Amino acid sequence: MTGMLDAGGMFREVAATQVLLSTTSPRIRFVEFAADEEKENGADWLWWWVDRDGTCYGLLVQAKILKLHGKRWSIDFSYKTRGDDRTQLSKLINAANHFHVPAAYVLYCGDSQYRSTLTCDRAHDDVPCRERDRVGVSAVSALVAETAVGLDVRNAGVSAFHDAVPVEDITSPDGLDAPIVPLARGLAKDLDRFLRQPQRGSRRVAKELLRPVQRIRNGQFAGAAVMEHAAPVTGALFENVPNDYGHFSVPYLAHMLRGLRAEVPDYVRDVLEGRTLPTWVTDQLGGIVVIPDADAPAVVPGRASDSGAGRRLSGLRETPRPPHGRRPGQAA
Repeated sequence: MTGMLDAGGMFREVAATQVLLSTTSPRIRFVEFAADEEKENGADWLWWWVDRDGTCYGLLVQAKILKLHGKRWSIDFSYKTRGDDRTQLSKLINAANHFHVPAAYVLYCGDSQYRSTLTCDRAHDDVPCRERDRVGVSAVSALVAETAVGLDVRNAGVSAFHDAVPVEDITSPDGLDAPIVPLARGLAKDLDRFLRQPQRGSRRVAKELLRPVQRIRNGQFAGAAVMEHAAPVTGALFENVPNDYGHFSVPYLAHMLRGLRAEVPDYVRDVLEGRTLPTWVTDQLGGIVVIPDADAPAVVPGRASDSGAGRRLSGLRETPRPPHGRRPGQAA
């Protein structure tokens, strides 16, 4: 992204994704498909985090760019294709039902110089929002984006950016994750433990992406959380999940946690073992990304292994551009 800006150009979703995946390969596995279902599904790729014990977490992901238009920052969550009244956001959430995973965005947000004029009056551990490390490639639930659009469509991009989590931080996080205190009471013991106790691997990914969604729900004046259970997803790690909607369009806990599985789906194993994937998968997606356990040794012939996917991603730290680099809004 920095390179394109320095050259007077602008980074694009497809190119940024290809650079990200090629740089992290072979530690991170991916398969790119020929199908282009974005118009119908609003989605690009399936991302799966896979632990050595078989626990895994999947997301249906759409890539988006944090863009500057004049003096206004935005992410086009409400994009519509010609002749279709549905927003790309609503299609993404609906398409996620096909794979029984949550819907999410991977945001390409440039480097700190690109974001220098971004206005967000909230901070992260006393660091201004726009100056956070590693946030140039971040992930956020589609439910966060949906809420931001509903509250203030013009500033939805900045709001979602604030709640986005750097991909590097959820792939190989440092420190212990703080407890999530749910609005619902009387949760199943395994779910309550998951929310309140530190997690690692794919469980940690699920928890970090759920965190801003739960924070939004806790701030909604939507009455007490509904305690009836959502329909269980086959193979889901948690079978008894509240069917509480809050002000979201779907039951938020059930939506966010249905991608957390006890066993790796067959088509994800196909990616890991180099087999041909079924057409019901390849015809629906632009590709699949598989991020193996961060503690597993990398398989890189002829050299010492990295300590994990997060270590490889750590090589993509944001670096300041030289003074002559193009700034936001500057003519190419």
